[in-house]
Amino acid sequence: EDTMLESCICLCDDDNDLEMANACGKVFLPSVSSISMQNAVHNSPDKIIAMENKEEGIFETRATEKAISRAILEVEIRL
Repeated sequence: EDTMLESCICLCDDDNDLEMANACGKVFLPSVSSISMQNAVHNSPDKIIAMENKEEGIFETRATEKAISRAILEVEIRL
């Protein structure tokens, strides 16, 4: 079961998603919405990846689009 969960990819955005994020193998966050999400990104930078980058103009809808694109790319890489 661990292997199956580790193969999962998810998009999440808030504390209510932390349990799911911890169970999945790769997680994309459009933005960091809380201290606990910031800690999750910091503690698992290869697993939980925040997309928001205001210097590059990636925030709000663009950050969500980037998270979706990265999730699709991750699936394509695995195929």
